[in-house]
Amino acid sequence: MKRRKLKGYVLPTLYVVVLMIIFGAVSLVSSLMQANPNYFYSVDVIKDVSTPVVEEVEAKQIVKPYTSDKVSIATYFYDVDASSEEQQNSLIYFENTYMKNTGVLYQANEVFDCVAVLEGTVLNIKQNDILGNVVEIEHNPNLRTVYYSLGDINVKVGEVLAQGDIIGVSGENKISEQKNNLLFEVYYNGTLLNPLDFCEMDIESLN
Repeated sequence: MKRRKLKGYVLPTLYVVVLMIIFGAVSLVSSLMQANPNYFYSVDVIKDVSTPVVEEVEAKQIVKPYTSDKVSIATYFYDVDASSEEQQNSLIYFENTYMKNTGVLYQANEVFDCVAVLEGTVLNIKQNDILGNVVEIEHNPNLRTVYYSLGDINVKVGEVLAQGDIIGVSGENKISEQKNNLLFEVYYNGTLLNPLDFCEMDIESLN
């Protein structure tokens, strides 16, 4: 059988065709990678696209100066803008004299704990002839709270308190026949605030 010889130009032509195919494939891959860099990434590589969790910090709430659910209001804060009836319910009668209440007088039929409405430092402890034992707490340079008519006192001057710490227990005074009282006052920049309004305020606004 007679073998045919390939003509001299066939092999070089095949080489050129193969090279053109390889060059074309490389160019195509390069173009695709530029158009979509993530297209050729391994499926095992997972890009972290999760949204960071941002914790919401709740605004600090001012607590009531007591913890018992059996406490009620005997005398409200005297507000000059209140109605005549509300003002009448905000007067304290003592030794034939009516006085405007500068805080809120709380009472109960049994002893109840009196607590710090916010963190602060015990500024003063004293005894008042009419209102009984008194504890004054400074919460910041502009804000003070005062607790009158306490029985036993659990704190001392200079002590740093956390919100809700027990200051003492309810006690007696000379403006009420009730044995378990707490007269609570709030001073902001030296001015009296209605304690009921104070408990609804944003503490950040009182710095």
